[in-house]
Amino acid sequence: MAAFNDMHRLLAQAEAQDVLDHRIRVDGAHPNVLDGRLTNPDSAVFVSDWNGAHPFTGIFLGSFLTQTIESLGGLSRYSHLEEDTTLQESIARLHAERYGEPLRSSRCFIPGTGSASFLTTLLFRAQQLGLRRLCYFPPVYNSAVHLIRNMGFAVRQVADDVDFADDPGLRLPNTRCVLWLTDPVWFAGRRVRRETIDEVARWQQRTGSLVFVDGTFQYLNWGAERREFSSDLDPGLTYRLVCPTKALALHGFRFAYLIVPERDSSEMIELHSILHGAAGIADRTFAHRALKTLREGAGNGPLTEYARNRYHELIESQAFEEWIAPEGGYFVFGRPAAPPDTLHGMGPECFGMRGTKGHVRVNLLSERGFTHLKDWGLRQGSPRSEGGPHAVAK
Repeated sequence: MAAFNDMHRLLAQAEAQDVLDHRIRVDGAHPNVLDGRLTNPDSAVFVSDWNGAHPFTGIFLGSFLTQTIESLGGLSRYSHLEEDTTLQESIARLHAERYGEPLRSSRCFIPGTGSASFLTTLLFRAQQLGLRRLCYFPPVYNSAVHLIRNMGFAVRQVADDVDFADDPGLRLPNTRCVLWLTDPVWFAGRRVRRETIDEVARWQQRTGSLVFVDGTFQYLNWGAERREFSSDLDPGLTYRLVCPTKALALHGFRFAYLIVPERDSSEMIELHSILHGAAGIADRTFAHRALKTLREGAGNGPLTEYARNRYHELIESQAFEEWIAPEGGYFVFGRPAAPPDTLHGMGPECFGMRGTKGHVRVNLLSERGFTHLKDWGLRQGSPRSEGGPHAVAK
């Protein structure tokens, strides 16, 4: 926990020094968030757990779950996902057929291992293109924070708060640069708003700027709409990261892909291969299975429904005194009813967010955290009626 906060403190420097400008305020934070100093550390529950579980592993993996190592084939050969044209074509079909996004050449989709590897590739590519100025909305994922800070980019924060705040204070620059956009704002399960995406699209056309979308938690919407707003950004100026392992909550495998401008695909494939080498054959086999699962039948619908139902269980049990209603994913951001010395978690200062005193990220798939918060909520009395003190948009 301390390491995560320190990562964001690396960014807490003045814009005048031309580095990232996260003004992290710790004075209003939850007492158990900052550095793990707990009243009862042995029994306190980490409700922001990165790991979790769900009952759909067998459904999502199918026969791959019992496949033997020998049957994978190609065990003595390098396995380069970015050179797997069948995988690229499968990704292209997924976006056109399942997500209702415009059909694009399969060359626009570059598959690889975990999403963190692509963060490195994106930033190296920006430097190759001579783009050393980077602006961003909060939050920025901690792996990207470390890379941006240490690769010498001249960086500027262009919004005062996260996108779902009442007044995020967006101020895009007038010059060409790279915009780092995290969509959705994963810790609260909120999509970047349609009007924000539209404004960014107009700015792209006006300045010729590139947009790097960290979309690792996309395609987890709870509603009927599958299409992501960021798919409407200029395809010639946008690089978007997508992570099927997160869409299926199967983090034990590593598979993600970039959607890039077609003219840049060859250079990106070569760069990613140089930086990261080949993938494991098991991850390659999983990648094909994951795309089949997402494209056919209910896709990841059982997972999103499961997460939504668990969220409603927590609300009905009065697990939160105040919360931000998610639109998707498997996290909720709220102030727990449980006593502070019984839990610890990641608060607003971990994400560059202002206010929301006492709020922490809660992983809906973490059984220990879920049970702890629900049990404490039920001790408070009868379930809250609809129209209670929801913090729908902060």
